[in-house]
Amino acid sequence: MIDLKEVSIAWFRSFNPTPEQRATADERLAICEACPESKVNQLNIHYCGACGCPLNKKIFSPKGPSACPQQKWPQ
Repeated sequence: MIDLKEVSIAWFRSFNPTPEQRATADERLAICEACPESKVNQLNIHYCGACGCPLNKKIFSPKGPSACPQQKWPQ
């Protein structure tokens, strides 16, 4: 089930992240780019093939490591 609070926070953070949030997001994005579940759709939007979330927002999730369906994020 989709956690609307988590999604809202991730989208909000993506527009104006703190330096710490940006650093965490950059680390997560590097992990996602190397993951075989990373996909690109016809609109050139990168998304997680495991959950369907757009990566440019998913990487700002407040849930921490549990937000990655593959459990690859360290924080």
